Amino acid sequence: MQTGASSSRLSAASATACMAEPESADELRRQLDEMVRKTNDRNNYINSIFSSIDDGFMLVDSGNRVVLYNPKAMELLDLGPEIFFEDRAEKIAAVEPLHSVLAACARVTATRKGEVLRLKAAGERILEAKVNPITDKYRGASDFGSLAVVRDVTELLRLESLKKDFVANVSHEFRTPLTLISGFVEMFKLGGSIRSADRKRAFEIIDIETERLKRLVSELLTLSEIEDALPHQADAVIDVHTSIAEVVAALGSLAERKGQGLAMDLHADGAVLKGNRDWFYLAVRNLVENAIKYTAEGGDIRLRASTESGTLVVSVEDTGIGIAYEEQERVFERFYRVERSRGSGSGGSGLGLALVKDIVSIFGGRIKLESELGKGSVFTMILPLESEKKQHEGC
Repeated sequence: MQTGASSSRLSAASATACMAEPESADELRRQLDEMVRKTNDRNNYINSIFSSIDDGFMLVDSGNRVVLYNPKAMELLDLGPEIFFEDRAEKIAAVEPLHSVLAACARVTATRKGEVLRLKAAGERILEAKVNPITDKYRGASDFGSLAVVRDVTELLRLESLKKDFVANVSHEFRTPLTLISGFVEMFKLGGSIRSADRKRAFEIIDIETERLKRLVSELLTLSEIEDALPHQADAVIDVHTSIAEVVAALGSLAERKGQGLAMDLHADGAVLKGNRDWFYLAVRNLVENAIKYTAEGGDIRLRASTESGTLVVSVEDTGIGIAYEEQERVFERFYRVERSRGSGSGGSGLGLALVKDIVSIFGGRIKLESELGKGSVFTMILPLESEKKQHEGC
């Protein structure tokens, strides 16, 4: 009986357990589904981040086989899914720059010491690859392979080169007048008899070189102001006709001394241009001064202004030395001077056209150049007028 009673109680407990089991299984499945969902969401986030990073990432295992890469690595290293197939991987891995990166990965995996590579890629691009060893922290700190981080440094190196050139050019531009000034100062310190004509000429040169230094400093400060002002600008109304006329009046004597004709043809009455008046004046002045400087004696310079389709078009045409086609883009770089003009004694700093380009950008416009060697150049500024700006802002 006792055994029977015990058997009855056991059967009741078993029945209760069996009745409860489906509820526990459903809860377990729900929890597993939730874990899978969260894992998938996390993987989705990780993959999305991995795919959106601007640098290329490529992971190789301890056998130097590619196990993972992102779209940027595919673009920079010309990778494709074929790299995962043994019959194709060897052929793909033999192509540069992937071959050099994989070779570095093999060395890093073996030595556990990181490397940095500079590589040439298609289209004259320069790549930088940083390769570091990867350790699996979840399995006894065992070696997992290597990670290569690749980025295109072509533009960065170009900017670094421009920066170096900028510093070198600034130093050169300052050194030349300072050397002349200090030379004459030393001469006067020595005393002695100096002819009146020589003394007068020395003071003239000191004055010229001092003005050159002052202008160089002024241009550098203006460039700095313009960079700080971007993309903001003053909103004063500019009298286009008056500003251009002032430029011609200021530079007329300079053109006259070279026997040049300086004429203006203005058809911009009623044009409403807003911005910094001083910068607009400086842009026009630099273009005209540049034309006078690189036009031979007896040449002609014509300044035109008109309105076309909601824009102010200001052009400066000369009959000067002209600019070779391959140099036309570079003339707007800071301190760049046309090869034929170097050593001509013109005394230019190479900042004038860079200033013009920056000023035109602040006004929301563009500048174009048409030129032919030995026949002259035409620089044209195209600036949106106030009504055109408002219409653009309202879109």
